[in-house]
Amino acid sequence: MDEYRGFQEIMCDDSRLNDFYGNRNDNIFDCLQNEYVLIYDIEGQVKDFYQWNGSTYVPVAYKAIKNSYTGNIKPRNPQQRLAMDLLYNDDITVKILSGCFGSGKDYLMASAALDLVLQGKYDRIMWVRNNVEVKNSKPLGFLPGDAFDKLLPFAMPLADHVGGVDGLESLMDEGKVEVEHLGFIRGRDIKHTIIMCSEAENMTKEHVQLLLGRVGDGSALWLNGDYKQTDHKTFAENNGLMIAVDRLKGHKRFGYVKFLKTERSETAAMADLLD
Repeated sequence: MDEYRGFQEIMCDDSRLNDFYGNRNDNIFDCLQNEYVLIYDIEGQVKDFYQWNGSTYVPVAYKAIKNSYTGNIKPRNPQQRLAMDLLYNDDITVKILSGCFGSGKDYLMASAALDLVLQGKYDRIMWVRNNVEVKNSKPLGFLPGDAFDKLLPFAMPLADHVGGVDGLESLMDEGKVEVEHLGFIRGRDIKHTIIMCSEAENMTKEHVQLLLGRVGDGSALWLNGDYKQTDHKTFAENNGLMIAVDRLKGHKRFGYVKFLKTERSETAAMADLLD
């Protein structure tokens, strides 16, 4: 069975394109609900972007993000364009992005989440991490300071996109960001919040279930990660991110996009050469 990526890539000649455009209410590509379609012409160029919403194929509009923290952000490849559409879809409350290092998962998620908070569509971002250190690295031991000081090293993927530690602390002072440890989530009823979790490949199915159970009125759960970067055997054997995609695909409240390439830099892309 082919891996579910949240989108299909379809090559169409003029005849098939005419059939598609003439009756977009017919699910001719057998998409699951909220699955995207990249339509290529016979020369291999992307011609159109659509999403099957359960009853019709709807065009994917071009979106950009612009705010004082992240600046002007535009999609750099077709998968990023699909992801930006997903992140701004109000009907989808559970959103997952996966892909290799440097593909833009945290960058787009943090930027879109902050934009939606600044627009007033959500009250805040709750940044949640399972504090797992990189495998085969030497643990630092107990970190000094209060809860924020201990969590800060694990919150840097967010800080990197909001102006560094100063920007993150400013957003926390304004009540727009809360940084929380996964271990303190049980029992919470979280409303009007984007619950965002980075490096979610280091979560079990039970961890993801715990987060889903915290989603209250007006909230959404955003997860991202890279299946290849699990840092403990536990997560390789019981990968919550992978299980969530498999079990939730096709649900009307769920959306997923897998990124296919590194966009951070040409140098970062060299990491794949070491595999």
